[in-house]
Amino acid sequence: MKKLLNSFILLFLLWGFGAYSFAQSFTAEVGTLFLSDKPTEQFGNLKILTGVIKKGDKIEIYAETGRKFTATITKIKGDSDDEVKLLKAGEYGFFDLTFTEDPGTGKDYLRAGYKAYSLGYKPNIASIKADAEAKVTASVNFKSTLDGKPFRGKVTYKGASYWRKGVKNLLEKPYLQLQFRAVDEPDDRNLTIQIFYPKESVAKYTAKDMEVNFSGTADGNTTNTEMYGFVNGKGNTDFSLEITKWQKISSKKAIISGKISGELKEVKLLGTPKLKHRFSDGIFENVEVEVFNEVYDLKVK
Repeated sequence: MKKLLNSFILLFLLWGFGAYSFAQSFTAEVGTLFLSDKPTEQFGNLKILTGVIKKGDKIEIYAETGRKFTATITKIKGDSDDEVKLLKAGEYGFFDLTFTEDPGTGKDYLRAGYKAYSLGYKPNIASIKADAEAKVTASVNFKSTLDGKPFRGKVTYKGASYWRKGVKNLLEKPYLQLQFRAVDEPDDRNLTIQIFYPKESVAKYTAKDMEVNFSGTADGNTTNTEMYGFVNGKGNTDFSLEITKWQKISSKKAIISGKISGELKEVKLLGTPKLKHRFSDGIFENVEVEVFNEVYDLKVK
């Protein structure tokens, strides 16, 4: 009887420990993060995907590269901005996190979209990488061949705009601006194109109609920052852009598609530019353009 009782107690303890461990497991997705005065202390939001997250829990956040960030939750606030002890699957809240090391370093620094797990969980890194690549691919709206190699980009925030009457004290004439940022790390280059007096229809433009800037670093090393392009329609180049679709959605929005190709020369303050980049078969599709109908004044925005 004593042996049976001991077995029952052991089984109960094991079951209880297992239930406790299961209750402690969770997954979440990182939202916007904000730095404090200390690099290892951040606060931001998390969306709870599965399980329960509690104050005091240790979490592990994984980058798509497999890099792991470990932190302790020191405070949780719910939707009502009241401090709470825990949040459950489907809920969203603000968290104060203390990390074991500075999560803001490296190319795979901590940022929105990363997945968070309970301490000790072993995620499928291959799956994380595949999910990350799927998100990147879905975000791409510009593809080209750059110097014989694939180049992918997406429109930056507010990167597609049309000012019908220009911008006060900056560029006081109608122009369309498109800005695409490289999506394949460590490449952080931006391609910015401004078309002067654009037609709100299908049209072709050459260098005399545009200003183009292609700058940043291909390898992520800021000491290798480069700049190519030309200003004020004065490019001695075959660079061209064709709008193949201009769909007016409203007085404040249009959807456009087009083609880009041609050569961009190195920008130098002194000496003759020798280096060149060539875009071939560039295509952008269904880019949403914000339209400003009056003179835009940056000082009152």
